[in-house]
Amino acid sequence: MPKIFDTLTAVHLLDENITEKSLKYLAHTILGVPKDKIKKYDDVTPGTEEFYIYGMNDAIWTYQLFQRFSPEIETQGLHHLMYDIEMPFQYALVELAINGIKADPDEAQRMKHEVQHLYYQIENELLEMFGGEYIVSITPRSRVVSCEPSINFNSSQQVIPLLEGLGFEIYEKAKKGGKSWGKAAKKRLVGQHPAIDLLIKLGKVSKLLDGFLTPFRRFIDEDGRIRCSFHNTVAVTGRLSCSNPNIEQLPKNNDVANIRNLFISSDDNIFIVADYSGQELRILGEESQDFNLKKAFKDGVDLHTAVAEAMGISRDDAKIVNFGIPYGKEAFGFSKDWGCSIEEAEITINKYFAKYPSVRSRIERCRQKIARDGYVTNMSGRRRRFPGFKKNNKWGKARCYRMGFNFIIQGFAADVIKVAATKIIRNKQLKLVNIVHDEVVVECPRDYVETGVCFIRDSMIQSLPMSLPWEVTIDVGERYGECKG
Repeated sequence: MPKIFDTLTAVHLLDENITEKSLKYLAHTILGVPKDKIKKYDDVTPGTEEFYIYGMNDAIWTYQLFQRFSPEIETQGLHHLMYDIEMPFQYALVELAINGIKADPDEAQRMKHEVQHLYYQIENELLEMFGGEYIVSITPRSRVVSCEPSINFNSSQQVIPLLEGLGFEIYEKAKKGGKSWGKAAKKRLVGQHPAIDLLIKLGKVSKLLDGFLTPFRRFIDEDGRIRCSFHNTVAVTGRLSCSNPNIEQLPKNNDVANIRNLFISSDDNIFIVADYSGQELRILGEESQDFNLKKAFKDGVDLHTAVAEAMGISRDDAKIVNFGIPYGKEAFGFSKDWGCSIEEAEITINKYFAKYPSVRSRIERCRQKIARDGYVTNMSGRRRRFPGFKKNNKWGKARCYRMGFNFIIQGFAADVIKVAATKIIRNKQLKLVNIVHDEVVVECPRDYVETGVCFIRDSMIQSLPMSLPWEVTIDVGERYGECKG
């Protein structure tokens, strides 16, 4: 592929904490162009001299930013990340933007009606439990009839008193300091009362309706495909994000609806969905070089079962540990998961580190690096910077430590999938339609599936190889939901 240089990507690699990265902003803040010299597109008239000057300035500023950023990329040791990973990945981003993914509007409409019915059914049950009712009103002039519940179950302010009336204490806090009926409270109280479970389910249903099913049709282009916006310079870890709509965060098949089934393959094509198995845990093994952890993968041992046996906990709790450690979770976080004291959680976690001592050593090296240099680097050379670290109190520093270790794992995982996607698009028989963290979604001709599966598997295994080999799981189906339920 020809060598290219993208200034937007460059500034993100040089300082991932900058939230504003537009060309006009960079021209002013980095190149020193006066604000009165910077015009917006709407400020100029096409075909005029001012318009041509506007276009020339964009080109000039872009080149000047390249001249400024290019040597900085080398100075910070970002050459490999920039030219071997990020710039080739720009072609995969182009493929995603052009290809889109085919949608099934009829199925979306059917699912919407089904989920709406479920919403009202749950809402009615909750009204009966709490002595509420539906209030019918008529607008005088328009004569529009509306029917609203006397209790808004999507309002924390109205729900919390109801829960406290049932004898449950809500001590989780919102950002503004008030009590919060949020994720943490729901996780703690799930299963303790039928009303709580219904409230949680109502929230899931409401999120599906408002966030996806109701606006679904407006996202579909004339050719029946959805082309969302992928963002490569937003997440500080280097992960790809998505909006309008966010098809990266599609809820998995649950007791409400399988939203992923709204995406279908084109005629004579079929989906190939491939994801890395245990990707972040393998990166943890590579980063820590822990003998027992690496041996477990090489021997094909079920790591969750192995951790459960070593710690004397259930396999489900072991999964919490295995997925929590790479995210920098410590005893305080695990105590919330298990409903125990911090001291009890500490004792349990120490059993994990006794089994995998080099993991703790790697965490400590990460902390020392942040404390000394104010940043940490992953295996690709990507940096996560903490400019205000030394001014933080101990809680703020602890947060930086957690974020830093999470970045080491998650940032490299992001780089791995980017390289894999770049390899996959070289095969013109395959159409890349989505990337979800450690997973690629590809459309493939039916008569090419066997070859396509092999090509995708090889591309993913050969992406940024480690001493621990990658393992890839592949599913095939006409609908996305059939592949990933």
